[in-house]
Amino acid sequence: MIMIYTLVPLGNPGKNYETTRHNAARIVLSLITKDLSCEVFVPKTFMNESGVAIKEYLKYHSEREIIIMYDDKDLPIGTIRISHDRGDGGHNGLKNIIEQLGKKDFIRIRIGIAPKETDGKTVLAPSGEMVQKFVLENFTDEEIVSLKGTADRVYDAVNTIVKEGFQKAMDLYN
Repeated sequence: MIMIYTLVPLGNPGKNYETTRHNAARIVLSLITKDLSCEVFVPKTFMNESGVAIKEYLKYHSEREIIIMYDDKDLPIGTIRISHDRGDGGHNGLKNIIEQLGKKDFIRIRIGIAPKETDGKTVLAPSGEMVQKFVLENFTDEEIVSLKGTADRVYDAVNTIVKEGFQKAMDLYN
């Protein structure tokens, strides 16, 4: 049986959120200039209600394997991590997906949004009450440039997942 994949970039709808860090997945998707080897489904719900839209989508596309792409405040900007069958990691959009689907065994591509310290290595991940403010702030021009490089890696990672499986993609891109 041939597996059909659907890439689902999480984010918030509306002009006010277009360039916020919480929309990193949708920004990266917009920066991919070549055709992906999978279907794309962009939920029209807000981030924290993503599971509702995905559950509805899967009612009509039950044979699809979903690849959830979303921002990760703990990863440095410009990096990605691929995983499968993990918890929500404190991400409310992912938490809602797991609750709505009643499972966590799907593929994830996390996109780093954390700034780096002046040494270029140390990650300055926000915590506590700072998180909501941070993820809803707009990216700087410099950060958008970092996302352009991320887009190429995401493109390659998605194609590897589709053609060779998520384990191979994890080996190559993590």
